[in-house]
Order: sequence, then structure tokens, then C-alpha cells
Amino acid sequence: MELPDESIPGLIKVLSRILPWEVSIAIADKSQFVYYQPSSTLDLKIKPGDPVKEGSVSMQALHAGGPISMYMEEDLYGVPYFAISTPLTEMGMEDRCLTAIIPPFLANEISRLPRHKFLIGKGDERWIPIPLEQIMYIDSEHGKTRIFTDDDQYTNKHTLFELEWMLPRNQFVRCHRAYIINIDKVAEILPDFHSTFLLVMKSKRKIQIPVSQRYASHFRRLMGF
Repeated sequence: MELPDESIPGLIKVLSRILPWEVSIAIADKSQFVYYQPSSTLDLKIKPGDPVKEGSVSMQALHAGGPISMYMEEDLYGVPYFAISTPLTEMGMEDRCLTAIIPPFLANEISRLPRHKFLIGKGDERWIPIPLEQIMYIDSEHGKTRIFTDDDQYTNKHTLFELEWMLPRNQFVRCHRAYIINIDKVAEILPDFHSTFLLVMKSKRKIQIPVSQRYASHFRRLMGF
């Protein structure tokens, strides 16, 4: 059963009880925002009726039909923020999504993840500190996170979501739901029919990594093309 519009404030009130008070909440359809509740620490100045901007996390979640989480630079709304957005399909709202907008300082505090100049990889029943500059890309397959260098691969206990926070964002980029790449290891960027781009990595095997539509705008801005 679809949730009527008059029930939205009640839904937001319930969410506000369990979310940190610094989190702003927005609900959007595929063309505009229908509800927005700013927090006292982060206000994107959104008003109901404002268009949903291309490249925003809300727009990407609506297009993807699934949850999206991403750090956003200040070029969209004038301030940087981290956002988690999910379609409200289970509530009968097929063309709407709910987005939690989180200040960067709070996201960092929530994550409380270690940040080093290496990641720990497990291989052959031993744990090895892998310097970040040696990491070519990281993927997730069947719930297992794997770190790839030019010569070896290792497993890691963290999810890609967690690694997005642990790794320096000017060097490691989420380009697909299953991949994080080291931009210093990109040799070429090619157009591709099945995905937005293909990244040819600086590897002996010329490994190619896809860039999906949901991450394309952020990737292009970061790479500068």
C-alpha cells in the first residue's frame, strides 16, 4: 500500500528519533524534492518543489533502484556532505527515495575506522600490511573484499563502504558498486557500451575496471574530464 503524502511528516518524526540530530532528511521523486527537514548543523537550503540535481545521491538512487552512499563535494550544494539514499519501494512509493544527509565530521565520528598508509591483507594464512601506493584496486565478490596489487591479491575484513572512509578520497575512488580504484594506477579511460567508461589499469595484464552510471559524474569531476 502506498504511503500517502500526509503521512510523510509522521515518518520523518519517527526517523528523527533514531537518527543523530545533526542529520538532515529529504524525500524526492524523479523530478523534485517533496519534503526536506534540515538539521541545525547542515542545511543544503532545499525547498519542496526544488529539482533533484543530476549527480546527486538522491538522483542516483532513483535511477539505480537501490541504495547509494557517497561523499559529495561542495560543487552541488555549496558544502561537502555524506549522503545515504534508498528508494521507498517497499512502502509502495515506487518513484521516491529517502536521503539522509550527514555532515562529514559526523560521518567520520560514526565510522571510527583506522586510517593508515597501508591496508592489512590476508594471504596464505598470514596478514601483510600493503602500502596504499601498491594497491591497484579493491573489489567485492560474494561478500568477500579483495585487495589487488600488480602481483598478488589478498582478502580484507572491511566492506567497500568502510574502505571508502578509511582511504584518502583524492587517491581512491568508488567507481562501481563492486570496485574501488587507485586513480594513480589508471593508464587509460575508454568509452564502453555496457558501462559509462572502462578503466585500463597500469598492470601487466591490462586489467579493465568498469565505471557505472551511478558513479560516473563524481568520477569525471574528480578526474577532471
